[in-house]
Amino acid sequence: MKCKQLALVLAVCSSFSLPASAGSELTTLLMLLHENGTISKEQYQRVLAEAQATEQKATQEKQVLQSQLDKASKVEVNLEKGGIAAATRDGDFTAKVGGRMQLDAAWSGEDSSNSGSTLGDGTKLRRARFYLKGTVYKDWFYKFEYDFAGSGDTKKGITDIWLGYNGFDMEGLSVKVGHFRDPFMLQDAVSDNDTQFTERASIDAFTAGRHIGVMGSVDRKHWTAAVGVFGDSASKAGGLDDEGWGTAGRVTWMPVNETGSLIHLGLAADYRSTRGGDVQFKQQPETHVSEVNFVDTGALTDVDSYLTLGAELAVVQGAFSAQTEYVRTTLDRDLASNPTFDGWYAQAGWFLTGESRPYTHKGAKFKGVTPNNVVGKGGIGAWELALRYSTIDLSDSGIIGGEMDNVTLGLNWFPAPGLRVSANYIKMLEMNGGVHDNEEADIMQLRAQWGF
Repeated sequence: MKCKQLALVLAVCSSFSLPASAGSELTTLLMLLHENGTISKEQYQRVLAEAQATEQKATQEKQVLQSQLDKASKVEVNLEKGGIAAATRDGDFTAKVGGRMQLDAAWSGEDSSNSGSTLGDGTKLRRARFYLKGTVYKDWFYKFEYDFAGSGDTKKGITDIWLGYNGFDMEGLSVKVGHFRDPFMLQDAVSDNDTQFTERASIDAFTAGRHIGVMGSVDRKHWTAAVGVFGDSASKAGGLDDEGWGTAGRVTWMPVNETGSLIHLGLAADYRSTRGGDVQFKQQPETHVSEVNFVDTGALTDVDSYLTLGAELAVVQGAFSAQTEYVRTTLDRDLASNPTFDGWYAQAGWFLTGESRPYTHKGAKFKGVTPNNVVGKGGIGAWELALRYSTIDLSDSGIIGGEMDNVTLGLNWFPAPGLRVSANYIKMLEMNGGVHDNEEADIMQLRAQWGF
């Protein structure tokens, strides 16, 4: 009889995963059976141990299941420098909504006796961009950005729209496809949120720009490499003729790359086939409020292709930073001369409040400044003085686009992360050739910027 009762007890205990509330009831039952002599002390202890083990296992399985459900189903939302970021708890999916607003005002004094055109005073909404970016299953990443400060053409408002993948075994390797900036020039790699001046140097006339294409890149702490093949830009209107295509690549080497200490060297090349189309190079005097081009080649016809080469150098040591670039482009035309245009700039900056210009090897570029002491928390923000000399020559082989030399003095104030107020004084030292030959200009430009 006792054997049958014991077997019954063991069967009951082994067939149930008991909740915590039932543990005391089972213990009481076993104790009564033991006291009545139905089971021995050894049997009582063995059955009790087995029941407790079963209960513990059930509790652990419940905890694991609950943890998995929490990770899979819950999303955390937070603010990152003013933007809104969301991520699943397992990290498989992330998304961030952000953007930038840039408001400019400019005043100029100018001798325009030759051309009759003037740099008008005024204000301008330079950029009003919003973006969505994030990751999918950790290894896929994406971005969509649109600029509402454009001309009203929907396609011209598209800046970035691409999808990338970085789940390779090779460290730092990634591939992306879509519409994005070709890999060329340090100053173009740096976001306009993070430049030292309100506008990039005049050699921006040679920028590769943004096109639809595919690019592979490797980003390491001490070197980077990127190369891509591209079609036309998203804003390019289709036609009966074949569109142009191009390829661009950039390599960098950072023998020193530590926080507050940097040596950066780079080379870049951009080849563009225009299939006999027109090409034009032009540039404003490092202000975009008036939109008057002081150097301009006009439309150059019968251009089969052109090749642009660039070299770059940058250093950071504590609060001091400096960078310089040289760019040279040569056109290949079937029925006309093959002109060569070039330009260069050199600039330096000093943080009066002790910050150091941040740098990232991902894309080999400078990033935005975070003040040591934020306004509103007892600080004065970050203050930076900057000086730049730039020159561009668009005259060669009978083409008189003009040569322009500028000096720019800049003062930047960063009251808090994402916020910036800039003042630039631009002095045109010399203007040779072209419509604006021998003209002079003094420009004062202010910018209020909010990046989020």
